[in-house]
Amino acid sequence: MKLLIIVFAIAVAIAIAGLLLEATVFGGAWVMHQRELYDDEIVWLEKFTPVMGWEKGLERLILKRYGDRVERALLADRIDRAVHLFSEARAAAHRVGGPMDTEIVRLGIETFRRAADRLTKYGRFSDAADWDDSLFVLAVRAHDPHQRYEALSGLLAGLDLRVKDGKPCAALARVRWAKQGLGGAVPGMADNVEEDLAQQCRQAQRDGR
Repeated sequence: MKLLIIVFAIAVAIAIAGLLLEATVFGGAWVMHQRELYDDEIVWLEKFTPVMGWEKGLERLILKRYGDRVERALLADRIDRAVHLFSEARAAAHRVGGPMDTEIVRLGIETFRRAADRLTKYGRFSDAADWDDSLFVLAVRAHDPHQRYEALSGLLAGLDLRVKDGKPCAALARVRWAKQGLGGAVPGMADNVEEDLAQQCRQAQRDGR
C-alpha cells in the first residue's frame, strides 16, 4: 500500500512539474510575441522541444511562428527576406518530420511566385523561370490538389519565360528534367507542350541560337 502511495505521489509530482514547465514555456513565448520579439520567441520555444516531446502543440506553434515571419516579410514586400525566412521555415518543417504543412507550402508558393514576378519585371526571364521551377518542386507532391495545380502553373510559366528569353531548348530540357524527377509524365501537362518546345528548339538550332 505504501509503495502504491509513493508511486502515485511521484506521478502527481511529475504531472505538476510538466504543467509548470508548459506554463513557463508558453507563457514566456506569449510575452515575447506581445513585445514583437519574434526571433527570440522561436529560439525560446525551440530550446524546450527536447524536453517536451509529449507536447505536439509546441511543434505546431513553432512552425506557425516560422510561417508568421514569412507572412510579415511578404506583407512588407521584402521578397529577399521572405525567401530567406521561408528556407528557415522549410528546414524547421523537415526537422519536425512528416509531410510539409499546407500553410508552409502556401507561403512558399507565394514567395517563389513573387520572386519570379519581380525578376520578370526587370527582364530577367531565365532567372525568374528558376523561381517558377522552385515553386514546382515545392508543390508538385503537395497533399492539397490546388497546390499541385499551382505547381503545374509554375512550371508552365517558367517554360514560357525561357522561350521569351530566346531559350526554347532550355525550356525543353526543363520538361525532361521534371519528367525525370517524377518518374513519368507531369500530371496535367498537355502532351503537345513538349512537342511544341522540341519544334521550337530545332528551329532555334537551325537559326544558330
